[in-house]
Amino acid sequence: MPAIASLLPRITRIILRRRPRDLCCTALAEHLDFGCRLHRDPLHCSDAVIFRDDSGRIGLPIHDGGSSYIAIRHCPWCGARLRKQPVETPPVSDRQHVREITCRLRDPEQVRQFLERVSDWTGSFLTDSDWHTVRTGMERLGSESDTQVSYLIDGWTAITAYVTKAPNAESIRLQVVGEIDDLLAARIETLIEVLG
Repeated sequence: MPAIASLLPRITRIILRRRPRDLCCTALAEHLDFGCRLHRDPLHCSDAVIFRDDSGRIGLPIHDGGSSYIAIRHCPWCGARLRKQPVETPPVSDRQHVREITCRLRDPEQVRQFLERVSDWTGSFLTDSDWHTVRTGMERLGSESDTQVSYLIDGWTAITAYVTKAPNAESIRLQVVGEIDDLLAARIETLIEVLG
């Protein structure tokens, strides 16, 4: 009987604990809240099984003495798709004004690589069904009714990608519009150079 009584506070805490809004399940929340008395950094604690970095990405720490981890896209406990949640959103006054970046790419595979990378940088994911929708829309470009395909990249900042292609044109025009800060703009421009 005394053994059961000693477990009651823990059982009560587990039952009463509610799932945080930005996380998929209480198991994930509990493991992210894990605190070690010996290590301040969860990447250095061999008891930490999951980690959230400063940008909000969740991953599995590699316990090799360094600060490496493997980013994951699905919760190890419930299987839900994880979204990168920023730990701290910059105040509105610090955000950049709406920017527009335009480029020309040669084929749909480059468009996919571009959308995947930009989605990843903003905390979103380009799923197979998202890509199928964009690809199907791109195949219809140039007809009388369809002149462009738009895809919302909804991460820590909302960016819309517009894909257009003139009839008989060899290149695809890709335009990205949204609140793009200097770092993201530099990444996008570098990606355009690499893909171009």
